[in-house]
Amino acid sequence: MYRFVLLLSAAVLALAPSVLAQQAAPETPVEEEATNRLSTVTITAQKREQSLQDVGISVTAYTGEQLNDANLSDSNDLARLVPGLNIGLPTGAGNQPAIFLRGIGLNDFATNNLGPVGVYVDDLFISSPGAQVMQVFDLARVEVLKGPQGTLYGRNTTGGAIKFVTARPTETVEAGLTGQYAEFGTTKLTAFLSGPISSAVRGRVAFEKNDSDGYIKNRFDGSDAGGTDNLSFRGLLDVDFSTSLSGEFGLYGSVVEQPGPRYRSQGALSALDAATPCDTPAIIANDCVNVLGFQNPEGFYTVDQNTPARLDADSYAAQAKLTWDFDGFSITSITGYQSLEKVFLEDSDASPANILTVQYGVESEDLSEEIQIAGGQDRLNWLLGGFYSNSTLDQDQRLDLYKTLRPLIESVDPQAYPDGFDPAGAAIGVPALDYRTVNSLETTVYAFFGQADYAFTEKWRGTLGLRYTKEDRDFTQQASFDEAALGVIPLFDFSDGQSDEEVSWKLGLDYLPYEGGLLYASVANGFKGGGYNGGFLFDVSEQKPYDPETVTAYEVGLKTDLADGLARLNAAVFYNDYSDMQIFTIVSGGGPVAYQVLDNAANAVTQGAEIELTALPAEGLNLSLGLAYLDTELKDYQTDSGVDFSGNALVQAPEWSANGMARYERPLFGALRYAVQVDFSFQDQVYFTSDNAEPLSQDAYWLWNAQVGVESNSGRWHAALFAKNVGGEAYYAHGFDLVDTIGANQLMLGAPSQIGIELGINY
Repeated sequence: MYRFVLLLSAAVLALAPSVLAQQAAPETPVEEEATNRLSTVTITAQKREQSLQDVGISVTAYTGEQLNDANLSDSNDLARLVPGLNIGLPTGAGNQPAIFLRGIGLNDFATNNLGPVGVYVDDLFISSPGAQVMQVFDLARVEVLKGPQGTLYGRNTTGGAIKFVTARPTETVEAGLTGQYAEFGTTKLTAFLSGPISSAVRGRVAFEKNDSDGYIKNRFDGSDAGGTDNLSFRGLLDVDFSTSLSGEFGLYGSVVEQPGPRYRSQGALSALDAATPCDTPAIIANDCVNVLGFQNPEGFYTVDQNTPARLDADSYAAQAKLTWDFDGFSITSITGYQSLEKVFLEDSDASPANILTVQYGVESEDLSEEIQIAGGQDRLNWLLGGFYSNSTLDQDQRLDLYKTLRPLIESVDPQAYPDGFDPAGAAIGVPALDYRTVNSLETTVYAFFGQADYAFTEKWRGTLGLRYTKEDRDFTQQASFDEAALGVIPLFDFSDGQSDEEVSWKLGLDYLPYEGGLLYASVANGFKGGGYNGGFLFDVSEQKPYDPETVTAYEVGLKTDLADGLARLNAAVFYNDYSDMQIFTIVSGGGPVAYQVLDNAANAVTQGAEIELTALPAEGLNLSLGLAYLDTELKDYQTDSGVDFSGNALVQAPEWSANGMARYERPLFGALRYAVQVDFSFQDQVYFTSDNAEPLSQDAYWLWNAQVGVESNSGRWHAALFAKNVGGEAYYAHGFDLVDTIGANQLMLGAPSQIGIELGINY
């Protein structure tokens, strides 16, 4: 595949001169273009306002209006809009996402390990994975930055960043209210109010409330499952303290109080004896059972589970941004605070018997401060920054194993196995225990960073970025059996500290042959700190700290407007060389349960190409298309149990993915307009585990969505009928291997087809 990427890179460079030559004539400035030309997309990926087409990095951006048209359920739905972005759900809908960008991500469901793709709300880095799923409402835009980020950002990432930029307070009074009703008892209510409070103060408040009965039928009690009950809200203030000092303040909150997600049990043992391993086709066909002989019911969205799964999560954040403007430069202070409290009870065995029940509890707090000094003189734009953050995260996790067999175990020998407690599985061959682990992680990050862009001529400019990072971690973990009959039986007490520091950098070169045209090349080095495994460990020897990972990322890209502003083409070719990539997997050890391991692979490579095309081929018709090719490979990686994963593809890394949208808007009659929209996403086969096991994978599939609506020309009101997952594609969103523990895999279900209506008014 190296040859493929090299040839594709050469093709981009070869295509560029002919494309650029077609555009050699000066273009009409955007503000003078006719209304049927593509508008300028303004982003702040480089900490200043720039046109998307003038930024020499790979960025996919959508405006708030485009996001509303796309009718996203939540931030996880972004994957259907962005080439190269995949978002898995390791613990089901509503919980923390596993974000993968160009094949780079982390599917660890422990909340003490951040992934390599950062998530920002305005200028605030979301420090807890448990708070990285959010409702998409009242936004100015979303920017997805691909590749290492650090020379312009306080918190460094190796895979990229997703920025949710909220709609700011307005100079005039504005308000809006939108409601949706859809199948499965789904309702959504979104509202905002914005305007001046005084001549120097403007405010904005917004909220979104989501409720749903759920699309999964639980045969155990006949109930609906997989529903939602969450509320998100924010309040913003913009203040002009003086002509040179301004402030942006924000309060953000989310409250989730809903039933926990339901998984599908994928048995891996023969139905004849519930002991002999099944072959792969039989597992995929649902012909097999778990260790107690349970077989998931037929019907993709039908389960049979007894544990009352529950998810309760409260997250809050505050941000204060102050900017002082001086002659030729500015100073910006960004202060942030975040907190999260979450309790999640899941039916881990996904069966009607109490085989494996897990409860996750987490509390976290984070305080951060970032200082930026930025300026621009003629040909030079520069930024210098410093960053500090201190975060504490406490986890309290419980695991109840084979509770349903305790009476049988106790009957074998009540004195040897009081209350059926048998962690070694000596009585009947399976262990029964109630386990608890409590751990605490404190992370302190210090960083200094800077970047400068210098225009050598009108057509050539260079970029130089540099960053120093120091991360200190202090970790403690206690594990015990927590038995009602015997009390607390300690297993181990672990305490350790870790300090990592790294210098990372970026070099870039841009060529601008004309306004709206750009060729760029860059090489950047990224760094992600090490850490500790915060999962279910039974022996201190299983607690093995993992090392930092580093990446050197190469990218060549092209951005250009075509056909006199009626079309826009952005393309990029990339190659990422990782050292000590952090890999999550589950391995069998000497304990009663297979344990989670976050380990380092010696080397890994991701390479590929992405193309995004937007066009206005006719009056009122807007077309967009995205295509991504991805080739990933683990190199020189063996697990602690000696299994060789070298040569395997990375998790959630499809070879091909695509997305597209067609929207047609025209006058209807009188003061009305109508709009028809169809969009699609395609994902090639992905693996959910690093061993690339076929049962824990999802074959290639397409998702189609459609809507038709009418609105007033003034934009005061609108109504729409929408359909999601037209055709009812059944697919898995993620999966985990629990065969060594319960004889079955755990699979998370993607959402089915759904039809609904939307009504909205604006003032």
